[in-house]
Amino acid sequence: MSRNTSQPLYKHVKKQMLDRIRSGKLGFGALVPCEADLAEEFGCARLTVHRALRELADEGFLERRRRAGTRVAQRASRGFQLSVSRVDEEVFARGEVYRYELITRVAATAPNPVASAFGIAPGAEMLHVVCRHWSNDRVFQTEDRWINTDAIPAAADQPFRHAGPNRWLLDNVPFSEVRHEIAAVAAGPEEARLLKLDAGHPLLQIRRETGWQGRSVTVAVLNHPGELFTLTSQPQAV
Repeated sequence: MSRNTSQPLYKHVKKQMLDRIRSGKLGFGALVPCEADLAEEFGCARLTVHRALRELADEGFLERRRRAGTRVAQRASRGFQLSVSRVDEEVFARGEVYRYELITRVAATAPNPVASAFGIAPGAEMLHVVCRHWSNDRVFQTEDRWINTDAIPAAADQPFRHAGPNRWLLDNVPFSEVRHEIAAVAAGPEEARLLKLDAGHPLLQIRRETGWQGRSVTVAVLNHPGELFTLTSQPQAV
C-alpha cells in the first residue's frame, strides 16, 4: 500500500479509511476494525491509528462509543464538526512561519469553573499553561490550558518550554470525547495584551474540553484575532 512519505503516517491511515467510507467499502453504520487490527494492517503504532480515527470522528465520519466500538456515522448525524488539529500545522498551511512562546507554566489550584468542568472537587491542583502561537510577526492564537495531571501524570514532567501542550497532547495522549464552545468576543485588557491588539478587537474564542474514557483531560480557552482565523467544515461523504 503506497503512501506519500512526506506526510505524517496518521494522515495516510486517515486517507485510506476515508477512501473506504466514500467508496462504500465501509457503509453507513458499518463496524470499523479495531485499532490493533488496523495498526497491524498499516504497519504502524496503535496511537497512529487512534489519531486517524479520532480525527475522522471529530469530522463526523465515524461514531466512537465505549464498549460498542467504532462505526461509520449515519447520514443523519453528519454536520459541521470542528476537528482538533495542531496549531503549528494550521500556521504552516497558511504558508507562514510558526513560532511558539511559553508565557507561564505553574501547578495551581483550579478555579471553580475549571474544577466543575473536570468533575472534581474545588481546590484540586492542576497544571496551568498559558502560551502564544505566532504566525509570522503576529500572534495567531493564545492558549490558556488546564491539564488534569491526575488523569495524565506524564504531563507534570513536561516543561512545555519549546513546544506547547496542544502538540504534546495530540502526539501522546488519546482522547475519546471533545466538546467545543465557539463565540465571537471583544478582547478584554488581558486578551488584548497577550494578542498585542487594542482592547475591544474582535476575537474568535474556542473553549475546548477533552476527555478519555469518561475522565476529563484538559480544559482550554483559545483566542484568535478574528481576521486571522476561519472555521471550515471538512468534506462530507454523502
